[in-house]
Amino acid sequence: MARFTMGLRPALGCLLLCLFCLTAVGQQVRTFNYRGGGQGTITFDHGMHASKGYVCMDCHTRFPPTGAQLFQTQKRGLFSVADHSSDRKCFVCHNGKIAFATCDQCHRR
Repeated sequence: MARFTMGLRPALGCLLLCLFCLTAVGQQVRTFNYRGGGQGTITFDHGMHASKGYVCMDCHTRFPPTGAQLFQTQKRGLFSVADHSSDRKCFVCHNGKIAFATCDQCHRR
């Protein structure tokens, strides 16, 4: 029988991520506000994304369609103008095919 062992550091990281997910999505109260690069404030609502069937691991580990990690588990909204027309970060889904892609639906003045 194979035995899986995990070091203390990765185990603590997984535990913290799970606690964050339970707080952020389980209660559906976690929102983050970003400045939006002068184009208007952006509010990200974890609960709204969870209601669409997404779970934390979809974006914070490996996003199934691309196999890429879209976001670190830190509140850092580091986006460039070039990211808006890429298949990275939010724009993997917010491309007009899977989810909306109009500026004013994210950027609120």
